[in-house]
Amino acid sequence: MQIDIQYKKNILRKNILERRNNISNTEREEKNRKILKRLINLKEIKRAKNICAYVSKGSEADTIKLIEKLIKTDKAVYAPKSDINSNSMTFYRINSLSDLISGAFSILEPSIEGEKYVSFDKCDVCIVPALSFDNQGFRLGYGKGYYDRFLKDFIGIKIGICYEELITETLPRLDTDIAVDMIISENKNILCKGGK
Repeated sequence: MQIDIQYKKNILRKNILERRNNISNTEREEKNRKILKRLINLKEIKRAKNICAYVSKGSEADTIKLIEKLIKTDKAVYAPKSDINSNSMTFYRINSLSDLISGAFSILEPSIEGEKYVSFDKCDVCIVPALSFDNQGFRLGYGKGYYDRFLKDFIGIKIGICYEELITETLPRLDTDIAVDMIISENKNILCKGGK
């Protein structure tokens, strides 16, 4: 059963990544602008003191402008640093984008191990990446389980961001998969039943 689900996920990953990569730069910029506006206006973002955010790469929904805006509004922003030996990640506080260097998988990561994020508060937010989300908040990630391992102990609000055309009704999932509480696309906010 688990092998069958992994196989289905791998097929989906290839198809969805291809669809995402085929979005034109102009269309992607417009989608990113709308997602950013929705995120910045969320009450959950406004009241959060500590925000964990992935650093976008390639055709992912952009977080670079979001990180810049959050730092300017005096939020404590934490970015992930991956440990490829344990398939785990730790979030470290960054004070600017210049605190990031190329790390595992050529993703920008904190350059120094400064203040480490621990689950401080239920109002904290984690911005979660995915190739796709379903309407229950379950995600199709990149297959290594980094975020599922981190999110199982995260007590704050989990927010996924994704282009709307990549959100689906249901995704194959394992018992270890963790749902987000909310998905933000360029056109809508989805409150998820699979989250809290």
